[in-house]
Amino acid sequence: MSSTERKNEPKKLRTYTSDLLALESHFMKAVRRQKASEVVKDEIVIELFHELDKMISAHVESLETQVDRLGGSVASEIKSKLASFTGSVAGLIDRARTDSVSKMLRDDYTALSMITIGYTMLHTHALAVEDNVLAELTHNHLTNCTGMITEISKAVPLAVAAELIEDAGRAEEIGRKALENTQSAWSPDVVNREPVIV
Repeated sequence: MSSTERKNEPKKLRTYTSDLLALESHFMKAVRRQKASEVVKDEIVIELFHELDKMISAHVESLETQVDRLGGSVASEIKSKLASFTGSVAGLIDRARTDSVSKMLRDDYTALSMITIGYTMLHTHALAVEDNVLAELTHNHLTNCTGMITEISKAVPLAVAAELIEDAGRAEEIGRKALENTQSAWSPDVVNREPVIV
C-alpha cells in the first residue's frame, strides 16, 4: 500500500461506515412506521418488529460513535448519504406501508440483506487496515443481522398463509408446512453442497 493510499484509508473507512449508518437510519424509520401500521396484528410479527427496531437502534448508535471516531460529522454524513439511496433498496421501504404484513417482511428481509453485505465489506476493510475496533463492531452487527434475517424468513410463510386463507387452522397448517420446506432449503447439507466456489 502506497503512502497516499494509507493516508486515504481513514476517509474511506469513514465513508463506508457512514454509508451503513445512513442505510440503517433510513431502515429504522421504515421499521417504526411498520410497527405503527394498523395491519400489523399478529403477536409474533409485533414482537419481531420490536426486536428489529431495538437491534437497528443499537446499530445506529454504535455507527454514530464510529463515524465520530473516524473524524466525521454524523449530521453532514447522513444528510449527504440519504439522497444517494433514492431508487435503491431503501426506496422499497421508504413508503408508508398500507401493504400486507408479508410485503413488509419481504422488504425488511431485502433491506437487511443489503445491510448485511455492507457489514461484510466493511468488516473486511477494517481487518485490512487493522482497525480492530471497527472489525469487532462490524462482526457483531453482521451476526445480529443474520439472526434477524433468519427470524424474518420464518415469519414470512406464516404471514402469507394467514393473508391468503380465511380458515385460521388451515392457514396455520399451510404456513407451518411452508416454513418447514423453506427452512430446509437453508440446511447445512444444502448450503454446503458442491460446487464450493470460495
